[in-house]
Amino acid sequence: MMYGVDKINAFALAMLNQAELDDLLWSIAQGVGEIMEFDDCVIYLRNGDKLVQMAAFGIKNPKDREIFERIEIPVGEGIVGTVALTGESEIVCDTRTDPRYINDQYDGLSELAVPVVYEGETIAVIDSESNKPNDYSEFEQALLQVIANIASPRIASAQYQLKLKQTQVRLERSNEELKHSLNELAKNQAALIQSEKMASVGVLSAGVAHEINTPLGFSISNLNTVLEDFLPELTQVIQRVKSDPDLPLTSRALLYDEEFNYVLDDLSALTQETLNGLKSAKQIMLDLKRFSREDSDVFILSDINQGIESTLNILRNELKTDCEVSLDLQPLPEVSVNIGKLNQVFMNLIMNAKQAISERGKIAISTQYFGDWIEVKVSDTGCGIPKSHLKDIFTPFYTTKPVGEGTGLGLAICYRIICQEHNGKLSVDSDNQGTVFTIQLPVKHQVEKTA
Repeated sequence: MMYGVDKINAFALAMLNQAELDDLLWSIAQGVGEIMEFDDCVIYLRNGDKLVQMAAFGIKNPKDREIFERIEIPVGEGIVGTVALTGESEIVCDTRTDPRYINDQYDGLSELAVPVVYEGETIAVIDSESNKPNDYSEFEQALLQVIANIASPRIASAQYQLKLKQTQVRLERSNEELKHSLNELAKNQAALIQSEKMASVGVLSAGVAHEINTPLGFSISNLNTVLEDFLPELTQVIQRVKSDPDLPLTSRALLYDEEFNYVLDDLSALTQETLNGLKSAKQIMLDLKRFSREDSDVFILSDINQGIESTLNILRNELKTDCEVSLDLQPLPEVSVNIGKLNQVFMNLIMNAKQAISERGKIAISTQYFGDWIEVKVSDTGCGIPKSHLKDIFTPFYTTKPVGEGTGLGLAICYRIICQEHNGKLSVDSDNQGTVFTIQLPVKHQVEKTA
């Protein structure tokens, strides 16, 4: 049997052209079968403590890249497993006398197996069986080992590339899952912020309803007065004039002056009072709508002082019994902010200040412009916060309130809105008597966000 150098060179070149591990293994099985003129050749790839049939030539390969009844052999078992374990090639001249022989649908009478070793470790085994005893020579054993040595670095490289691709696929999948998780987290955080906001609206609903009902109530009362008193009086005057066509013009004018002026003066006052009441109710509804709407991530040029005043308008009924509120709102430039979320921060800080006041106390709110940033201070004369608690008050779910009276999310959400979403600062100062929360918003950062 002659083995041409040209065939071996062609085989080596063919291996170099195969980038994928599967293509390479089938190319090796085909090349070994043709060069060695074997009836059978199977490539086993090591996978942990098992050897898996990955490519075949001859009877185990009925068509295309199909392996007939593919098997796995544990390392150390059978002739192939022994070769993988020892790293030494073997010829079995008569398999009938070797108890290690595993019948793999061939009934082979002799077997040749050589290891594919890379950096001292067996990574594969090339195996051939023959239906004749004593059908393999030591020369064939040596030649097949040479072929295995040529194939070794190519198989190792292809395995590495495959693992690299699999790792890349896993990383891409993990990145997609991470993106999805981050999107879900962002949605959940937005929902949490909205939920906390709506919880605040729920707490304030009775007070807001009172603030709306009061102006609506006297507006309705005024309209009833107009309909039931003034309009009938005006109608009577008009009827008297119409019913007496002979009434002198001077008398008519006098009648109009006396009756109409009396009615019109009261009607004007009632109308103005009604208009003011309806405007007040409308403003509260607008402020409440702005506060309770679901926020987007859009930053728009906004007046922070107006945001504070809108928030106080909603809280008016909550604050009037226990708190004296003083405002020192300095002129501020409009800045690009998420005003809905900032109003939520203002409401949370003001309500915290109100809850810290047990009887009658003061809440002071001030704003200042320092060129590079805007500062908002909310201070109270309440019970204060122990110094040991100050480091934790922005931690989610941390609360000093009794169970059932606070979620521990309000200040954590404030911190997120100011520090993370607006790139600002939120700090607190307290010494067991009174508390000051300070918000700093960088003006430059906000302007850039709109650009």
